[in-house]
Amino acid sequence: MKEEIAAAVFFVARLVKRYGSLEKDGRERFATALTSVLFEKYKNHWHQDSPSRGQAFRCLRMNQVLPQDPVLQQACERGAVLYEDLGLPRELTVWVDPGKVSCRYGEHGAPFCVSTVDCCRRGDGEFSRRVHDAVERASLDVPSESSDEDQDEEDERSLHVF
Repeated sequence: MKEEIAAAVFFVARLVKRYGSLEKDGRERFATALTSVLFEKYKNHWHQDSPSRGQAFRCLRMNQVLPQDPVLQQACERGAVLYEDLGLPRELTVWVDPGKVSCRYGEHGAPFCVSTVDCCRRGDGEFSRRVHDAVERASLDVPSESSDEDQDEEDERSLHVF
């Protein structure tokens, strides 16, 4: 569960870094709070032997019906940041399952893998490349100020503290 939550937090934090308006301190507070909230929420809903069991419960989802995910709202409150400053897409679903983190951009888009536990453990840069690619794939058509690929390795190192 630890690696999957770390991957989900890393993915969401990368989206926030790319599209949001939070400074580094705000992003770090949000990521720390999100990690804590996810651990609390998932601790009794993690079924290693049956990864799809409880999948809907472990889903982070924003759409036209529910524009703000309650778990992300809670993390914003704990981290003292505004939800609007996250800059997340209007329609995004992130599933955090045993062994895999997946994402779907839009309500009708095809889901894709953000990370698997194995690539998180390799430590060869594959993790940050996969998350970077997933962020690109979930692009919001918002112009990026610059490429943060050099920051990926530093971000991956900080990921391991989770």
